[in-house]
Amino acid sequence: MKNPWKLYDALIEGVDPSWKVDYYTQGVTWCEVFSGDNSGIAMCIHERGPGSEFPDPVEGMSLQDMAAMVKSWNYLEASLGTAALNCYYNTVEKVNALGGFRGLEIGTGAIDPEKRKQLNAFIAFQDEIAGKKVAVVGHFPHIERKIGGISDLIIIERRPKKGDYPDPASEYILREHDYAFITGSTLTNKTLPRLLEVAGDRCKVSLVGPSACMAPVLFEMGLHNISGYCATDQKLLDQAIRRGDVMAIYDAGYMVSIDRPL
Repeated sequence: MKNPWKLYDALIEGVDPSWKVDYYTQGVTWCEVFSGDNSGIAMCIHERGPGSEFPDPVEGMSLQDMAAMVKSWNYLEASLGTAALNCYYNTVEKVNALGGFRGLEIGTGAIDPEKRKQLNAFIAFQDEIAGKKVAVVGHFPHIERKIGGISDLIIIERRPKKGDYPDPASEYILREHDYAFITGSTLTNKTLPRLLEVAGDRCKVSLVGPSACMAPVLFEMGLHNISGYCATDQKLLDQAIRRGDVMAIYDAGYMVSIDRPL
């Protein structure tokens, strides 16, 4: 990708400049941004790097201005930028219009666990990836148990555990695979444009997890599928994030999925 910022600029420019930030917080694991009834979250990356590259965020600022923070090399700022993007693109209205709920009945309050995880990519794609070469960028919880037994699986991880490949391996082996599932946090850490490039045309690529931005413009950059998260209960979501309860966010929303148009 000759200009990797093209992807970021397209996402930022797509945010309605009239939307305002009503509330935000950065927790131990997740950060969240609210604008009206709309919510967005992202994994909070605590590796600071350089100092602040943007003015301090404040409630009442333009959501588009907060979304621009995704371009920061200070990952705390960039995490908040990703959450702001998701506040705009991962709304119930927008995701529903794209068919992202796949016919699920949408509700608020505590959601049936089977419904909320039904469109988790590692569940929804199990039949399709059976017997295929699969690369997962990011060591998701229990990923080996979910798809390791049905596919030829490798895991590429920035902080590799035993059995994982370190992330530079993506430059060499990603294009050899039939499917690649890439964590949405790669938008925050700026590796997504290069990963899409090295995956090549043969590999079917899905951006996955609660940090994944459900923006159709990403299909123009090489994605085939986006499987992310849509919050439906702000109160439950905020409680989960402020408590530092990693998995409780799923009680406040649904996993959703959209495909690149044919």
